[in-house]
Amino acid sequence: MSLDYRDAYLKDFCDYDVEQLAYTDVDLLGTFTDAWRDRLTIVRAYILVCQENKASDEDLFTQKLEMYNKEFEGLLAKARTASPDDDGNYAPIYSIPLERA
Repeated sequence: MSLDYRDAYLKDFCDYDVEQLAYTDVDLLGTFTDAWRDRLTIVRAYILVCQENKASDEDLFTQKLEMYNKEFEGLLAKARTASPDDDGNYAPIYSIPLERA
């Protein structure tokens, strides 16, 4: 394993195979900078571990799965904005100017 897993409970479940599957899943979502790819892969590995090990709708794996799914969605949106596409362009950040009448 090459990544630093910080969730003390889940890191023992994150073996080489889980990490490689998580990398594959992230790579299918787009091209990201190395830092974003690693961050997304760590959270995706946690999601895979939770999906594989949850036993009921109320166990710790289910609670962590819900938490990490939300975190992954947020990180993915940030990673897509911060990473160039295949043409080297970055996603624009839109803003709406507020004016007083």
